[in-house]
Amino acid sequence: MPELNIDGLDFVFPSGWQASKYDEWSYYRNQFAKQRDGLKAVDALVVTPEKCAYLIEVKDYRHPDTDKPSQLPQAVADKVLHTLAALLPARLLANDEKERAFASAILDCQQLQIVLHVEQPPRHRPIIDMADLKQQLRHLLRAIDPHVKVSCAANMANLPWTLDS
Repeated sequence: MPELNIDGLDFVFPSGWQASKYDEWSYYRNQFAKQRDGLKAVDALVVTPEKCAYLIEVKDYRHPDTDKPSQLPQAVADKVLHTLAALLPARLLANDEKERAFASAILDCQQLQIVLHVEQPPRHRPIIDMADLKQQLRHLLRAIDPHVKVSCAANMANLPWTLDS
């Protein structure tokens, strides 16, 4: 079963799935991001055997250096758009064969799902209204995924993977 550690959280995906930490790809860091200032990336790309692609962003507000909550919806929307813009050239131009193949697998998918996973500190909870965040993301990303999911360890939003702590 593929596993990814993102911001200290261990995501465990079902057998047969492919998962990759996109923001660590050589193509993103050394080629695409150098095209212009401000290009961002989602944390992870996941492909299911049924050809569903997941773009996953993780925010952990238990750490003090996380983006301000008021800026989160736009930051996530920008990361999704920038990541999608990078996938076609990655399939064609990435120097790493595995990254080219993964980009190709994403682009061959028949479904696309955007997921934002947010962890909040136990004190002063909630600092973010998850329902409001979901509504804002649906508005910003409606042409890409009208059913954006927002999850946390306590509520995995019926997503088909688990979170190990």
